[in-house]
Amino acid sequence: MSVLNWTGNVNASVEMDSINHVWTVVENVRVASSAAELAIFTAILYWFFTSSRVADMLEVVGERVGGWCGRDTSSLRHAMRTRKRPHTDVYAKLDAEMTSRTSSLYRIKNGPVVPPPQPATRPSAGLACARCAPLSRESWQDTKVAESSAVINILDIGRQTFANGGVVSRYLCDLAQCFQLTNFDYGDIVPKVVKDERFQNAIEETIKEELNPGKKKEETKKESSYAAVRKRVEAKAMKVLLDISSAMSTNVLKLVAWLCHKAVRRVAGGGCGTRAACVERLRRANAAGLPLVFVPLHRSHFDYILVTFTLYLTGLRPPLVAAGDNMRIPFFGWFLRGCGAFYIRRRVDGSEYHEDSIYKSALRAYILNSLAANNNLEFFIEGGRTRTGKPQAPKAGILSVILEAYLEGTIDDALLVPVTLNYDKLVDGNFVREQLGMPKQMETFWSALRGIWRTLNTNHGGIRVDFNQPISLKELVTSFQKYNHLKAATDRPLTPTNNNLTMDIDRHILNSHSSFYGANVSADHKMMVEAIGRHLVYDAAVSTPLMCTNVVAYVLLTEQRAGCTLKQLLDSFEARSRTLVMEGRDLGYAGDSRTVLKHAMDMLGRGVVSRDENRVRAQCSVAAALELSYYANSVVAHYAAPAIVVTALESILAEPDADAAYVRHNELMTRSLELCGIMGHEFILNAPCHRTEEGIQDALASLVQSDVLCTIQNDNVLDEQRWSQRFAKTLDEDMDDEERPDPTRNIKYRISNKPEALTERRRLLRTLRPLLEAYSATGKCLKNASQKEVVTAALDKLTEDFTQNRMIYGEAVSTDAIRNCLRVLRQSGVIDMYTENKIRMIRPNEPTGQNILDQVQKFNVQTPLLEK
Repeated sequence: MSVLNWTGNVNASVEMDSINHVWTVVENVRVASSAAELAIFTAILYWFFTSSRVADMLEVVGERVGGWCGRDTSSLRHAMRTRKRPHTDVYAKLDAEMTSRTSSLYRIKNGPVVPPPQPATRPSAGLACARCAPLSRESWQDTKVAESSAVINILDIGRQTFANGGVVSRYLCDLAQCFQLTNFDYGDIVPKVVKDERFQNAIEETIKEELNPGKKKEETKKESSYAAVRKRVEAKAMKVLLDISSAMSTNVLKLVAWLCHKAVRRVAGGGCGTRAACVERLRRANAAGLPLVFVPLHRSHFDYILVTFTLYLTGLRPPLVAAGDNMRIPFFGWFLRGCGAFYIRRRVDGSEYHEDSIYKSALRAYILNSLAANNNLEFFIEGGRTRTGKPQAPKAGILSVILEAYLEGTIDDALLVPVTLNYDKLVDGNFVREQLGMPKQMETFWSALRGIWRTLNTNHGGIRVDFNQPISLKELVTSFQKYNHLKAATDRPLTPTNNNLTMDIDRHILNSHSSFYGANVSADHKMMVEAIGRHLVYDAAVSTPLMCTNVVAYVLLTEQRAGCTLKQLLDSFEARSRTLVMEGRDLGYAGDSRTVLKHAMDMLGRGVVSRDENRVRAQCSVAAALELSYYANSVVAHYAAPAIVVTALESILAEPDADAAYVRHNELMTRSLELCGIMGHEFILNAPCHRTEEGIQDALASLVQSDVLCTIQNDNVLDEQRWSQRFAKTLDEDMDDEERPDPTRNIKYRISNKPEALTERRRLLRTLRPLLEAYSATGKCLKNASQKEVVTAALDKLTEDFTQNRMIYGEAVSTDAIRNCLRVLRQSGVIDMYTENKIRMIRPNEPTGQNILDQVQKFNVQTPLLEK
C-alpha cells in the first residue's frame, strides 16, 4: 500500500513538471510575439512619421485644422521641416528653386528674347506624291497640330504604360501589355472562297479538261465517271485552298508579341523605332473604314514579324501577310500562319504551276474576300528579299488582284501604305554566296533554328520600321489614266535601225509579264498596275531612313576608297550626314559622331572594314566588297541620277575632239538619257508620274548648285535656259520630233576644275562604276549558250580582272548586275531568250546588238579622276 502511494505521488509530480514546462514555453512565445509586434508597430510608426508623403499629408492636415481653429500653423510647418536632415531638406530645395525661377522669369521678361534650343528636325515622314495623290497628301493628319518628328521605341510602350503601376506590372510590363492588347475578330474566309463564282468555275473547267477524251495524260486514269473526277478535283481544290489560307489567332498574336519583346530586346541593342507621326496617321486612316494594304520593301525574314509586331503594339489591326511557301516549315510555319500569314507559291510564271487555274482562282478569291471582309493586307511588292540592298522592280501579281477588286466594285477603295524597314546590321547575314552565283539555300527547320540561335546571340544595333502616308487606290487610278507618256506600251523590242535606248524609256521600263493577269487584260491596264507598283517602291525607297552603317559603307567605297585615317573618315562621315539631311533624307541615328562612327564600324565588323593602327579602309576581297556594297547601296540609289549625269559627262570628255572646258546642255542630256536606258533595271530614278527627263533635269540642277557645273550667264540664252528647265513638263505628245524646236541648242555649262568639284565628280563616278564594269564584262561574254553558262562566264571574267588588278571594284562581281544587264540586252533586241528542255537559253543577235554594246562600253571609259 505504501508503494502504491509513492508511485502515485511520483506520477503526479511528473505531470506537474510537464505542465510547468509547457506554460514556460507558452510564456516565452507570448513574450517573443509581443516583442515582434512591438518591433513591427515601431517600424510602421517610423515609416509613417519619416515618409515624405505622410509628412506632406500631416502638414496639409495640420494647416487645415489650424485654420479651422484660428491658430497659427507656422510652428507646425517649421517642426516638420526641421525634422529633416540638412542635406535632404526637400522644402529648402523647393524654396531655392522657386527663388531661382522667379529671378529667371524676371530676367527673361526684362532682358533680350533668346529662343530655346530646338530638337533635331527630320523631313516629313513619307508624304504622298503631290502630283498624283494630292488629296491623300492632305488627308489622315491633324491640321491643327504640327507633325512631330519624334521617333518612339515600340519596346518602351509597355514600360511607359505601367511605369506607375504595381510591383508586378512594373517588373512584368511586357507581359501585362500583351495581355491588354486588343482582341481583333478575324472571320474564317475559307467558306466564302468555296462559294466564290470564279473558284467554282475553275473547278468546272478542270473537270472538263479531265474528262476530255482527246487530252494527253501522263498516266492512265481508272476513274472515268463525272462523279469520281469531280470528287478528286474538289479534294485537290480544297487542299490548295487550305494550304493558302491563314489561321490568324489573337492568342498566338499575344504570345508572339511577348516573345518578340524578349527577342527584339536581345537582338536590337539600339531598339526598334518608328515615327510617332506615322502611327497617328494610320490611326486616323483606319477610322475611315477602308482596308489598309501595307506594301513593305523586303530585306529580311524578320520583316514578316516586325511589321505585324509594330502595328499590334501601337493598337492597330494586324494584317494578313502574303508569305512565300518556302516559309512553310515545321513549327515556325505554324507560328507565322497564326500571326496572319497566308502562303503563296513563289514561282508560278514559267513553272509547273503556270497553268494551274485552280490555284490562281483560289488565291485571287482568297485575297478578294479578305478585302471584302475589311481585313488589312500586307504583301512584299518586290517579291523576294533584295540581294543588293537596292530597291527592286515591283512584282505586279497581288497588286493586280487588288486593282481588279476595286475596278469590279468588290471594294469601294483601298489605302496603300508603303512601308520601309532598315537595320544597322542585317539579321539574315549577307547574300555574298548568292551574288557569287551559288544557289539559294532553302529554308528548313534546322536552318531556321540555327539562324534564330545565331541571331539571338548577336547585337544587330538599331531597327527602324516606318509607314508612309496612306494613298487612295481610287485616286491613283484616276491620276494615272491621264498620263499619256505611260499609255500604249511598246511590247516589241527596239528595231535594228532604231535601237536608241532613249526612245520611249518611260514605257519600256514598265513591261510586265505577271502570270496573274487574265487573258483579256489590256496593255493600258497592265501599264497602270506596273506604274502604281513602281510608284509605291519609289515612295518607300526615298523615305527609307538611312542607318549609320549605310552612310559609313558608302563613304568607304566612294570618298575614301583608297583608305584614310580615322579623323578623315570622321570628317567625311559628318559631311555626308549633313548633306543627306539637307537633301531631305531621314537619318536613323543621332548623337556624337565619334560614338556613331565607332558603332557603325563595330556593326560592319573587322571582316569587312580593316583597321590597322590609325588607318581605316575596306577589306580587299570580293566577299567584303559585296557585303559593304549591300549597306552602301541604300545611299547609292539616292545618288543614282547625279551619278548618271557625271558619268555621261566623263564619256563626252573622253572623246578625242572633246572640249575640256565646256559642255552643251543638249549633248549632256542625250548622253544621260542613254545611260538611263541602260540602268533602267538597276534604279528607279523617278516616280512614274514624272518623265525621266525631269529627273535628269533635277540632277543637273543639283550639280550646278554644288558648283560641279557652272552656268554661263549669257543674256542671249537666259530665256532659253529658263524655258529648258520646264522643257520636260511641257512636252507636246502630239508634235513630231522633227517639228519640235530644240530650246537648249545655245545653252552651255562651264566644267569646274576646283578641287571640291573634282572630288565630287570622283565620288559620283565611283558610285556607278562597279555596275558599268559588270555590264561591260557581260557584253563581252555573250555567246550562244544557256543563261547559267553566260552568267558564270561573266562572273569568272570579273573575278579574274579583280585578282589580276585590272579592276579594283570587287562589288562588280555580282550575279544581280549580270542578270539585269541581260534583261536590258533582251529588251533592246541584242539577245533572244528562249526555253529549251526547261533550260533558259541565250542567242545573241550580232548586227542588232553592236550599237547597244558600244553604248555600254563608251560609258565605262578610263578617266584621270579615277586614277587618283
